[in-house]
Amino acid sequence: MGLAVAASTHPERGTARPAAASAMLLADGRLHLHHGPIDLVIGADGPPAAVTRAYRLAAARFDTILDELVGELDLLRRPLCQTSCTPAGDVAARMWAASMRHIAHHNGADYVTAMAAVAGAVADEILAVICDKADLDRAYVNNGGDIALFLNPAAASRQEFSIGICADPDIVFRSFDDSAASATRPAPEWQDGFAGTIRVSATDQIGGIATSGWKGRSHSLGIADLVTVLAPNAAAADVAATLIANAVVPDAAAGESWHGIERRPAHELAPDSDLRSRLVTVAVDALPDDVITAALHRGAAVARQMCQSGTILAAYGVLQGHGFHCNAPTGTAKPKPAPAVKTVCAESQTA
Repeated sequence: MGLAVAASTHPERGTARPAAASAMLLADGRLHLHHGPIDLVIGADGPPAAVTRAYRLAAARFDTILDELVGELDLLRRPLCQTSCTPAGDVAARMWAASMRHIAHHNGADYVTAMAAVAGAVADEILAVICDKADLDRAYVNNGGDIALFLNPAAASRQEFSIGICADPDIVFRSFDDSAASATRPAPEWQDGFAGTIRVSATDQIGGIATSGWKGRSHSLGIADLVTVLAPNAAAADVAATLIANAVVPDAAAGESWHGIERRPAHELAPDSDLRSRLVTVAVDALPDDVITAALHRGAAVARQMCQSGTILAAYGVLQGHGFHCNAPTGTAKPKPAPAVKTVCAESQTA
């Protein structure tokens, strides 16, 4: 089963309840769930009866999730602190727990909110529901690029996931749009937008993948084209990708300029954004190599700290053809950058 990691989407804009949730079985056997800003694509392998049961469970649980989140949005949008109240809902609790892991490094002006983990937490919740009551060989829940994964170590066949890591979302999105517009055109150039693939098995203990960056659907404080994170669950990967991408910035203290980078207050783009008046990136011109390298090193430092603490298993970031990757001390699998991506910081640590 192949998965392509793209930019994530977060259901944080608007509090009015939209039309009822919908569920549709796709032609390839996957399940598509949609409710307001949330779009899930679910794939499952196993006995046909187990897959059918899993999809029914997913649809039933999904129908309640958006209302639960809307009911606690005020709390979930607040900056976390050591005395933050634990939310009541199961998905909200997952968001809170994943975000609180970073409170020591992201407090005060550099705050984090539970909304940083919302897309991953929704994926985790749906995956947990279906895997708890359906005997599957493997399954995934893809929430706009934030993906929760399950591989059954007891499955008769040794299952894996093959995951493509995106290096240039502009190429990938444009190519897919072009190919959808005309089936008579030559094969799209989307392969050029990927930095490589990784294979995930049950022994890797990777339960979540998430991507963040200024080119995605969510707002970013940084200038990374994208940052992809592998973690024990999708909520952990989601918040980590957000924070690492936020750290890929020019260094004002070193005299580096934000010249060529357009930013706007988050609330101007989304009035109810949890980022409030903080400046988010909306455009980035071509940057000098030294600015790119220094910005990536700052992001890599944050990723390295998360890997060393065990919060995440691996991270990969890209900015204008340059990249970094780092691994947890256990030596978990990492994506291999394509030749077009110049790696400026790479670490592969083993126990």
